[in-house]
Amino acid sequence: MTMDPAPNSERQIPAWASTVGPGWADLLNHLHDELSTLDPAYRIEDFSPRFGSLRITVADRFDGGEFNGEFADRAAALTDAAEFAAVQTCERAASPDDRASMGTSTTPGSSPCAKSAAPGHGYPIMRSCL
Repeated sequence: MTMDPAPNSERQIPAWASTVGPGWADLLNHLHDELSTLDPAYRIEDFSPRFGSLRITVADRFDGGEFNGEFADRAAALTDAAEFAAVQTCERAASPDDRASMGTSTTPGSSPCAKSAAPGHGYPIMRSCL
């Protein structure tokens, strides 16, 4: 993530990075960089890790009192892509696509990835690995 604090940084992705497992760090870094390119002063309205995924909502932007629909559409496309990537990536181990192969469920996020579930791994299984 960008080291220089941006305007409204307490309402940007870095403020929530510590609330999720390390497996999603690159995903969040990339999202922060992309949103900062759209608008260095972007603000997150909602950031909720749940059910092995993320729910991220960027606050609407108004330019000269007018709603900026292009910004909203582009920001939503970026957050949608990050949310989809989170479902496909173990929050603890950053292992892609192997969670569904463990256990009996085929629902992404419903079973641990092989790396997180390995004996002696040393990490508790994160909510995305359950």
